[in-house]
Amino acid sequence: MDTKENKVKFLVFSAASPYRGGISDSTHSLCNELTRSGIIVEVWTFSLLYPSILFPGKSQYSNSRYEQNFKITRLINTINPFNWIKVSKMVNNTLPDTIIMRYWSPILIFPYFFISIFLNKKIKVIGLIDNWDNHENVPFEKLLRKLFLNACDTFISMSDNVGRQLEKSTSKKVISLFHPINLHLPKPVSKSIAKVNLGLDENTYISFVGLIRRYKGLETLISSMKLIKRNDIKLIIAGEFYEPVDKYLNLIKDLDLNDKIIINNTFLDSKMIRDYICASDLVIQPYIKASQSGITPLCYFYETPSVVSNIKGLKDIILKDKSGTTFEKTPENLSIAIQESLEEERNNQYIINIKKTKLEYSWSSFIKELQKL
Repeated sequence: MDTKENKVKFLVFSAASPYRGGISDSTHSLCNELTRSGIIVEVWTFSLLYPSILFPGKSQYSNSRYEQNFKITRLINTINPFNWIKVSKMVNNTLPDTIIMRYWSPILIFPYFFISIFLNKKIKVIGLIDNWDNHENVPFEKLLRKLFLNACDTFISMSDNVGRQLEKSTSKKVISLFHPINLHLPKPVSKSIAKVNLGLDENTYISFVGLIRRYKGLETLISSMKLIKRNDIKLIIAGEFYEPVDKYLNLIKDLDLNDKIIINNTFLDSKMIRDYICASDLVIQPYIKASQSGITPLCYFYETPSVVSNIKGLKDIILKDKSGTTFEKTPENLSIAIQESLEEERNNQYIINIKKTKLEYSWSSFIKELQKL
């Protein structure tokens, strides 16, 4: 067991290196900031997260190396009950003050719940919730989520939208915060340098960045390009397709948009994300459903305005900060929102508003609230 001097205060269960993606990236930023605040933290990540048969992408792993001032151990197997008992015993031997169980997928319910059963009652358990109402239907999910609710003493959501969903599911304490801007992102570059890095010409670019899934509304965005009158505007779709890409390629062909749309069907490392956002005058998030956005904090960091669907989880921060605009469902409405947001005066004002508000979304502010629990 740790002495008082080196006792682990926060033990975080989450995706972390070598796993790729926004959950892993932001876990690193959270734990680095905790460490910088003089708090001892460890991350216990997964020896197996998604069985390969359930994972739609090409790889779960990244070769990126992050700044890391804390210990990461790969321990949790999401499909092995014997592992869950072993992990719970290891937690009790470590005896942290608090476990943070980061939740974003139903695959985490059983390991988190069964680990919690055997925990020392002195250990507080906080659920850090990225997604609650799943974007895609999962059988018996609402029933299964009750197990996770039982595993935690209190909850932190990363948006008001998710917080409201949680409050409908539990009488336990729910703190609604925000999705902070990560700390280790590549430094911004000018629009001209980003275009050179990507081999782009001097057209005006708008972009869709991130994994492509059905609920993200990409068909609406593609269709809107047919209605945009300016000939100098091109759309970049950058990110790995988690569903058949041919559906989108056929739509682009049918609408005769091959010369207006660029597709990069790969998982993006942080420098490529930086270049696509910095090269763009707008980032478009045409989602049909959303919990909150991991793309919006990136847009704030790189000071690029957004056009987002008028749905909870996306519109809240954009409208509050006046850092972009929203649209209503249809390609026609999206095309109007894009063209209006590209007007020079309006676009510049969005950038000014981002610069005014971005410091509100720091990890240090997030951690001050976390420490109050």
